[in-house]
Amino acid sequence: MGDTKRPRSKTQRSPSSNSLKTDRQRSQSKADAQTPDVEPEPEPIENILPWEVFSNEQITELIGCTPTEMLTKLCSLLPSPNTHVNLKNSIKADLYLLLLHFAQQQKFSVPQTGALLTLYHHVLNMVLEGKELMDLVLETSLLLTGRKELKPGMKFDFYSPDQVSKISEYFSRGVFQHFKLYRFSMLQEQDQTIISLEKIVHTCPPQGSFDPPPLAEAISDHDIETYLNAPPPESPRSEEEVEGEEGEEGVEEPVEEPNPLISMANVQTVLDTVGTDIMDKFTKDMKNKCTEKENQYMNRLNKVKKAID
Repeated sequence: MGDTKRPRSKTQRSPSSNSLKTDRQRSQSKADAQTPDVEPEPEPIENILPWEVFSNEQITELIGCTPTEMLTKLCSLLPSPNTHVNLKNSIKADLYLLLLHFAQQQKFSVPQTGALLTLYHHVLNMVLEGKELMDLVLETSLLLTGRKELKPGMKFDFYSPDQVSKISEYFSRGVFQHFKLYRFSMLQEQDQTIISLEKIVHTCPPQGSFDPPPLAEAISDHDIETYLNAPPPESPRSEEEVEGEEGEEGVEEPVEEPNPLISMANVQTVLDTVGTDIMDKFTKDMKNKCTEKENQYMNRLNKVKKAID
């Protein structure tokens, strides 16, 4: 019998084709493992107002206050304690007071006022960080025009062009124009001088007592003159001073007798004589001058009379 070849079925594949399929599956699984998962796009953040520094209720309360009340509340909210001795806290409270007054003049709403306070707070922080003037101007312009967000969701897109112009003018006349003064006053350490270490505690008088005490309990004038205003005790003297005083007491100086020619009567007579002479001379001089003036006036009157005739 001859060798007969069995025909190959169409479903049967060679070993080489199976290995190629396996390699393709492995390479595809590696490629799938290397490709990162695509992150979903973040959801847009709402523009939440007001942002920082103060809450909505606090801004509403501040806007409705008088300047004096507003300054007191600002010192407690910022906080800025001891404004009467701490220069930095006093400057900080005054700056926010002027800013709120500006917002009142421009009739900003509560959200607009809160955003303005946040922007001003950001600018002052840049001054404290040592930023230059051009950095402040560029940052403020980008934020006010809406080309930059202060933080995610904090975008100044609710001001009208006129309001943006007014805010820019306010910043220009304040922080930008006096930039060196702001930086010096906020970065310079204040010198502290200890005047006294004495601690004085003031307590209220007991109930039922007189404050001030009654005059009946006062010290009499006699006691003050006798005891309080007594002369200071004499210091002990040395032996040499005592001996010198004893020697001076032993030697008596001769007393000069008054000159009989010099007496009060003689002095009075001399003064009267001199005074009379002076007055007579003065009287004669005055009479002569008056006579000369009178003659001059008479001559002038005669000349005028002749000219009229």
